Amino acid sequence: MKDSDKIKNSLIDEFYNEPHEKISESIVCSEADLEFKSKLKLASNKMDVLDEDIFDFHIDTLSIIEQGEQIREVRKSKKEFILFILSSIIILSLFAISIIKIGFNLLIISQIIIITIAPWIVIPALVMKKRGSEA
Repeated sequence: MKDSDKIKNSLIDEFYNEPHEKISESIVCSEADLEFKSKLKLASNKMDVLDEDIFDFHIDTLSIIEQGEQIREVRKSKKEFILFILSSIIILSLFAISIIKIGFNLLIISQIIIITIAPWIVIPALVMKKRGSEA
């Protein structure tokens, strides 16, 4: 091993407070070895920042995820509400226009049909939907 390698290994051992073999006094540390020792000290100073408690904070990941899900649900419910209002306005407008064109008899007949047929359509549809969500 070269003398400079011995010196560097000795400097590293000294830096980490490990037992190291003494370098003979006859070997003079070169400029590069002194620069290496200063780099070790600079690295130590930079790493001391990590020992401080500046990174000691608590992140509640579960609450962040729950907030995100709540935001998503609120956006979804707003979108569904707006679509419901728009579709209701369109249906009622078409219904009003057809009553004006055809007459009041259409209103009475359509209400009777809706009241008698709707339960036969809505109830089975809801039962099928419920069975599909259980599976």
